[in-house]
This record gives sequence, C-alpha cells and structure tokens, in this order.
Amino acid sequence: MIAKLRQHWIAALFVLAVLTYLYAPIVVIVLFSFTTSPRLSMPIEGLTLSWYRSALDNPLIISALTNSLVLALISAVAAGAMGAAFSFGLMRLKRPHVREALIGASLLPAIVPLLVIGIALAVFFRMLGMPQGLVNTAIGHLIVCLPFVVLTMNARLETFDFSMLEAARDLGASPVRTFLDITFPLIRPSVVGAALLAAALSLDEFVITWFNIGNQQSVPVLVWGMMRRGVDPSINAIATLLLTLLVGLVICSNLLGRKKRS
Repeated sequence: MIAKLRQHWIAALFVLAVLTYLYAPIVVIVLFSFTTSPRLSMPIEGLTLSWYRSALDNPLIISALTNSLVLALISAVAAGAMGAAFSFGLMRLKRPHVREALIGASLLPAIVPLLVIGIALAVFFRMLGMPQGLVNTAIGHLIVCLPFVVLTMNARLETFDFSMLEAARDLGASPVRTFLDITFPLIRPSVVGAALLAAALSLDEFVITWFNIGNQQSVPVLVWGMMRRGVDPSINAIATLLLTLLVGLVICSNLLGRKKRS
C-alpha cells in the first residue's frame, strides 16, 4: 500500500515538473506584462495595464499587428481552400499507392527546416525580381500551413461517405448544388478548424517571415527586433496578446474538431 502511494506521488511530481518546465516561461511573461515596475524582477510591487496601453499606442506595433493579422487571414482562407480541395482530390484517386505518395509529398514541407524554406524562398523571389514584402511572406506562410491543413482534412475525408454525392447526382443535382447542399455542410467544421490552425501557425511564424518581409514588420519580427535592444515590459504585453490570440484560435480549432467527430 505504501509502495503504491509512493509511486503515485512520484508520478504526480514528475507530471508537475514536466508541466512547470513547459509553462513556467510563459507564466513569467504573462505575469510581468501586468507589473507596475519596468524592472523585470521579483517581488511584484503592483499590477497595471499601462504596458498594454503603451504597446497599443505604439504605431510600429499596430502596423506589425495589422500585418500579422493580414497574413493570418490570407493563410487561413488560402490554406483552407487549397488544402480542402487537394485532400478531396486525393480521396477520389483510385490507386492507393499514388494517393499515399502524394500525401507524403504534400506533408514534406512540415519536416523541412524553416530556415531552408525561408532562404530558398528569398533566393527564388529575388531570381524572379519580386521585392520582399507581404506577398512573398504570405506565399511562404501558405507553404508552412498547407501540410497541416491537408493532414486535418485527410483525417475527416477518410470517413466521408462519397456515395451520398453519387446519390445526389443520380437524383439530378448539379455538381455545384451537390457541393453547396451536401459536401460543404458536412466538411465545413473540418475546413474551418483547419483554417483556424493555419491562422495560428501564421501568427507564430518567424523564420520565413524574417527572410521575406523586407522593411515591413510582423509581430514576431518586431518583438525580436525590440528584444535586441533590451527587454521592454511592453514586449511582455505584446507576447501575452499574441499568446491569447493563438490559444483562442487553437481552442476554436479543437472545438470544431470535436464537433466533426460527434
């Protein structure tokens, strides 16, 4: 009995240690975003929202935040549409080995180092004469997000009953009407969930953005630049806002995933 109790406490302490290791830096950032002291030290003297007001009054931060949201929106819409169409096409292939090969090829960018993709895109766009900017960055974000959207959509379409589409067409429905009335309502939670995941990945992306955005800024690139000059408490506020946005997107994506499974 005592041995089992000891094992239980050891397991609980190990889980607590792992969770502390994972989340302690994030908790520190969130905590210091509310402190009154500009010195990032303990004990905390008081709480304030002034660092958030300071961050949101900074035109550079507003510009970076706008760019990040634009990139996230483009990534969500484009990756959601392209990933869903690509996965749908894969499922209609009749040769399993070809489908598996194409799925593997589509997931390859997820394991290629972002540094390689960032440099390759920068060289590629320079060869084409395209100046650095949001367009190049959006294309890079799309490459990063697409594998995850394809993975999500494939999981949903594995259980999709394609005979319903054939039945609708046998009853005289056009392809467009079949898509609007049957296909899209059934896959909509998966598409929206995958698009939210793409938006979350885009908001967090730094390496490809840094190589391709040029003189413009996104939130991760701006924070990196600010931290090179020292840790301003407003950086903690920006990081907390970004963290809140990312967590919200991931929670919404998971909720939609549960809805599709139910």
